[in-house]
Amino acid sequence: MKPKIIYIAGSRQHSGKTLASLGILSLLSKDFPSEQLGYIKPVGQQVVNLKNGQTLDKDAVIIDTFTEIPALDMEKISPVQLPAGFTKGFLTSKNQDEFTDSLKDKINRAIEMLSRKKIILAEGTGHPGVGGIVGLSNAEVSNLIDADILYISEGGIGRALDKMEVDLSYFKLYGSRVKGILFNKVIPDKVEQTKKYLTEDLINKKFNSSGYSRIGIMGYLPKVDRIMNPSMKVLKSRFKTHKVIGNPDNRQWEIPLNRIKVISLVAEALYLEKYIEPGDVILIAASSKNRSSRIMRYINIMDGYLGGLILTSGGTTKLWPEIESLIKESNIPAILVNEDTATAEQIVSKTYTNTKIQTFDTEKIKLIDELFKVHFDYDKFLDTFVNS
Repeated sequence: MKPKIIYIAGSRQHSGKTLASLGILSLLSKDFPSEQLGYIKPVGQQVVNLKNGQTLDKDAVIIDTFTEIPALDMEKISPVQLPAGFTKGFLTSKNQDEFTDSLKDKINRAIEMLSRKKIILAEGTGHPGVGGIVGLSNAEVSNLIDADILYISEGGIGRALDKMEVDLSYFKLYGSRVKGILFNKVIPDKVEQTKKYLTEDLINKKFNSSGYSRIGIMGYLPKVDRIMNPSMKVLKSRFKTHKVIGNPDNRQWEIPLNRIKVISLVAEALYLEKYIEPGDVILIAASSKNRSSRIMRYINIMDGYLGGLILTSGGTTKLWPEIESLIKESNIPAILVNEDTATAEQIVSKTYTNTKIQTFDTEKIKLIDELFKVHFDYDKFLDTFVNS
């Protein structure tokens, strides 16, 4: 019997496709032997270099790290990669049809090697049209491997409907089978309101048509900041030039942060007990000895821990030796960066918006498991995608 292939598509990059793959595989692993489960990232954009010289999609590395699927063969898991410059190579190739056919052959061979599996999760890449220039958009790939699609939509009633207007129409244009929708990153206090307005009846009336099976809603996942937010280890990697203060191998560098707090007031006007919360990351100018001293004193008495410190130098300011010693003694993850505070805040804010799960994010994996246990309709998923 052919395996059931579920294609995880999304409204954009960072919509939650890898999160959904992890959560669903975690649930499936409790009902099916791990040998019956498979995973593939047919087309990848962001790759990492392995020690053996192979390249592998970043998301595939995460699945390999955190799931119990045995012996994930790199040739099977990440057959086609579209790194920077790939499109130019395709457009200048002498025979584009042969080029596309060769890529499709790689995907088909990878699927064939997984033919003994009962269920395969195929994780898409970017928005539905990514890869279309080479004939491997998410719609085209889902058709190629004969998969049913679970579409990941972000929260927000109007925004979700606007995105689905484009994305589901795109899948319909290619005759792709969208069987389910999962709403992700819903503002927690608006989950019930979202359920009220984004219903299956509305979705099917608006986006379905005769000849297509009914689209089911698999759940409304509330936004969990601890899953979405980066760690100091991730933030450190976003600054090209920086000085690490303390031991970057300390476990605290890998803990997801809370909120970004920029401190610019004079030391006398700081009411840190009303402003700083456990897990926050503080951005502050390295030149301010008084403010930095005030912060370090407060950290010693605060309820909870500080997530991290980013001290900005503007490329000219050096950190006061006394402050550096206090930071080292506190074991707080801290870096001194060349950027000014405004630029550093932009870098940090962008990272908060686009943070992928990392191979060290064991805490996030536990949160994802719990999120899917509570908010994902697993029984409906089985009926829609596995038992149908």
